[in-house]
Parts: sequence; C-alpha cells; structure tokens
Amino acid sequence: MKISELLQLLNKLAPQGLATSWDNVGLQVGLPDWQADNILLTLDVTQSVVDYAIKNKYNLIISHHPFIFRPINSVTRPDILALAKHNIAVIAMHTNLDVVPEGVNYALAEVLGLKITGRLSDETGSTWYHGSVMVPPLYIDKLAEAIHIAGAGRIGLYDRCSTRHDITGTFRALEGSSPFIGKQGKFEKVDEIELEFMVDSFNLTAVKKAIADNHPYETPAVYFTVVENTNPAYGLGLIGELDIGMKLTAFAEYVKYKLKAPYVQLWTADKGKTSEVKTIAICGGAGGSLIHKATGKADVFVTGDINYHAMLESKIPLINAGHFYTEYPILNKLNIMLKEQNIETSVYPLKKHEINNNLLI
Repeated sequence: MKISELLQLLNKLAPQGLATSWDNVGLQVGLPDWQADNILLTLDVTQSVVDYAIKNKYNLIISHHPFIFRPINSVTRPDILALAKHNIAVIAMHTNLDVVPEGVNYALAEVLGLKITGRLSDETGSTWYHGSVMVPPLYIDKLAEAIHIAGAGRIGLYDRCSTRHDITGTFRALEGSSPFIGKQGKFEKVDEIELEFMVDSFNLTAVKKAIADNHPYETPAVYFTVVENTNPAYGLGLIGELDIGMKLTAFAEYVKYKLKAPYVQLWTADKGKTSEVKTIAICGGAGGSLIHKATGKADVFVTGDINYHAMLESKIPLINAGHFYTEYPILNKLNIMLKEQNIETSVYPLKKHEINNNLLI
C-alpha cells in the first residue's frame, strides 16, 4: 500500500479537518508514493523510536503527537535526517484522533470498562454548515446520493440525513445561458425540491464538487451557511458508567492497574476517600481545561497533566493518571483496526518508552 492510499483510509477514521488550528497533523516526513507495508504505532517519535524503526526495518511511523510541531527553518535535526536516509515516513494523528468515535477517549473508556453515555465537550477544529440546493424532482435521488457519498448528512450516530421540501422555482435565462429548462428571455416557473443537509467543513469541497458534477442545471441555486452548533458526531472527552460503583480510592487503584501507570494522583475535592463513584468523566492526555465540563456531570474525572491550581480549585474529585498512560490505549485500538484492514502494524512497546525510564526519587 502506498502512503497516499493509507492517508485516505486514516482520513476516514479521523479526518484531518477535525484537528484544531494550532495542531499539525498528516504526513510530516516522506512522500505520498512511498510504500507503507510495515508500520510502527507510537505516541511520540523520539530518538529511541527512530532507532527502533531503523533496526526493525519499518517504513512508516504513525504517531499520535506531531513529530514536527513548530515551523522549522532548516532540516538539520539528526532524527529527521535519519528517517529520510532510511526512507521512513511519519504521519501524525493528534487532535483529530482525540475527537472522533473510536478515538483516544473511546480507547480509554474501553480499558476502564465504561459504558459511554455522552461527551464532555463539542470542541473540534471543524465548522458545521447547513446546505441547501434546489433540484428538479427527477434528479433529487441521484444528487442526494452523490452528496451523501461526498460526506454530507452525518449528524451524530446517523448518516444520509436530509430534508426535502416541494417548492416552486422561478428564473429567466439571460443571453449567453444554456438553460436546462425553458428558453432564453422567458420567465419560467418550475416545480423543484429543496434538499437541505448538514456538512462538516472538511467535507465541504467534496460536497460542492458532487453538486457541480451531478446537478442538471447550468447554475444551481445552492448555499451554505455556518451554524453555531457543532456536529454531535465529534467531541472531546467522554462520560461513562461503571457496571458497579466503587469507593473513590479503590477506583483510583483500579485506574492505575488498568492503565499500567506507576502511580496516579488523587484529589478528593470535598468528597471523602470512601465516597462511591459510578459516573466517570474521562479525557485522554491533558484534560485540565475540561474540569468545569465534568463538574456536576460525573462523580470523578480521569485525565492527565492537571496543574496545581486547577486541582486545588476543582470541585469534582480528580484522578491525574498522566498524559502518556491515558493516551497509550489508543495505540492498541488503532493496531486492531488497521490489522482488520490487512495492514501490517505493531505497537512500540510501553516499557521501551522514555517516560518509563524516569526515576521517582
């Protein structure tokens, strides 16, 4: 498989257009026509990962965190040069993988045994549009199928969503036009259907092309309007339920065990250590900004990288299980999903990661 083909597959799983504006995702080292038939999955591309990839003859690294995050003025880094020398490409799937179904937080929920009941935030890097196009009745099904294939009509856990309204269209074809219906210079009234649908910004170009390629009119009446709400199909952080409630301290031990973390940090807020928790809020990685979203919706919030003041001010119990350990489960989930597509992948071993070489003194 070529990298260009793999990118198409990955973009269906986690569209790059969902990444936040400050992020850097996609192909970061290599060329689209390079081969991708032996793939290493990792959270970070560190020097040890580069050495491991070279030694084991991988030709592609898929990393959660961007390998190249800030703009560079020259290519002198030894790790970049080593990858290029050995024709090893790098693809990053970061905030786009954070917000999709089956992404980072779903993998975390699965490891913790949670039944998902909702999201914490609708935050993504995408914009949602309301689209509308006027179509002759005989062409409505063909056009609707084309725009749905292009990505329109996804709302939450449903796709091919649209509404159709019978309308009367009016127009007059001016000189130089080639009207599909009627004649130049004559005022026309025609029966039409208004097809309305929602479309994410990362599918907008493809949907516009689908309309242009499949609409019978020379100049279709079509418009797109940005809406304030976002597509409920995507979002950051999750809320879930345990099958059986646990004491707060017991749940903290459970999180530590399930994530294979060397330690976790527990903040009880104004709850007792033995208070029961059953509704759990989670966000893999650095989720401190979502504490206010979890407050009042869950009994405890599991995430990583919570700073001192955020913890001190929190009114909900917190389990700081670490950035690395709350995100590592996505690698195993991604490994399974890609193997189901007959793609040869393996996960960079947890114990080899530099984060596990830190000494607690």
